[in-house]
Amino acid sequence: MEETGTSVAELRRSHGFPLSVAALSDVGRVRTNNEDSHGNSWLGDDSLFVIVADGMGGHEAGEVASGLAVQVVEDSVRRDLDADPRDRLYNAFLDANDAILEEGSRSGTRGMGTTAVAAILKGADGYVGTIGDSRVYHVRNGQILWRTTDHTRVQMLVEQGDIDEDEARYHPEAGMLTRALGHARMADGRPLVPDVFAETLPLEEGDALVFSTDGLHDLVEDWEIGQLVAGKTADEAAEILVDTACDRGGHDNVTVAVVTAGHRASGYGPDYRPETYKLSLLDDDEGAAPTPVPGAYPATPEQTYDDPASAPPAAPAPVAAPAAAPAPPPPAAGFAPPPAPVAAAAPAQSGGSRTLLVVGALAVFGLLALVVVAVVGALLYVNMA
Repeated sequence: MEETGTSVAELRRSHGFPLSVAALSDVGRVRTNNEDSHGNSWLGDDSLFVIVADGMGGHEAGEVASGLAVQVVEDSVRRDLDADPRDRLYNAFLDANDAILEEGSRSGTRGMGTTAVAAILKGADGYVGTIGDSRVYHVRNGQILWRTTDHTRVQMLVEQGDIDEDEARYHPEAGMLTRALGHARMADGRPLVPDVFAETLPLEEGDALVFSTDGLHDLVEDWEIGQLVAGKTADEAAEILVDTACDRGGHDNVTVAVVTAGHRASGYGPDYRPETYKLSLLDDDEGAAPTPVPGAYPATPEQTYDDPASAPPAAPAPVAAPAAAPAPPPPAAGFAPPPAPVAAAAPAQSGGSRTLLVVGALAVFGLLALVVVAVVGALLYVNMA
């Protein structure tokens, strides 16, 4: 197992608030090269910068794209420390996009790109920007308060109500991105726009932030991530998360950065009911992107970016639906799903339940038809006799 990253987390204070960070990256069990990149550093205003990125484009192109994103975004946010951190993140993502486009043009590598999720942590305030399907999770008492939303075609289907979250996890187009650094336009044809949140993450001592590429959250459930982090230091949490993904097959590169507010994250509270929250995106008045409207992006397959592909793909061949959804991976030893959060809504009836009702009704109708045929046959036989 080839791992790279920081091994010992250092506790420092950002504007009086304790923060500790560690990061770890692993090539996984299947791939031979690591296209993920990560970085973290303390900036001149005593704020902490953290980023993870997942490159695409094949061969060395993905590795170059993710590395460029980490380098350019970090260099950009270091400039003009008096500016609003949200503006710095937004402009840094655009700088990285330009740099990757220029490198792709120079090297002739069509389709070079990367996801990225980054944060500037200034005291107890976390400023977050994201593009693609890498994520950041906010964990408290071993439970998830909030996470970023993926820029994927499958997430659009969820927002449109076409599929539910369980179906999304095993959907054949789960890795198809609708935006990524290194692509001039998004799937809907608009110029590329990163998501930067208007509000800050409300951190408390004992909280943890988990930054991850999809090599982690493809194989480890959200609730498991929360429980695996609980009670651990940043470096302990990063190690157990990466090891868990690799133990479950490690089909992709796995990269994790963990920030704890204090020496270690608070322990798991089985009776704790987290009050989940939502963050809005910067609007036009603040110089960034308009808040996207769910379902507004048509995103045909020709306009999306398939994660391992070297270029925006042509329409894929039809994929036959599996006979049954794959079984989810077993929970990490000693862990169980948490109680529902306070803000969680009751799930809607799934398409599978409706299908069972229809099949049951057809079966009853068929049995009745057989009975009618049998009775008619008996009467005819009697008359002929």
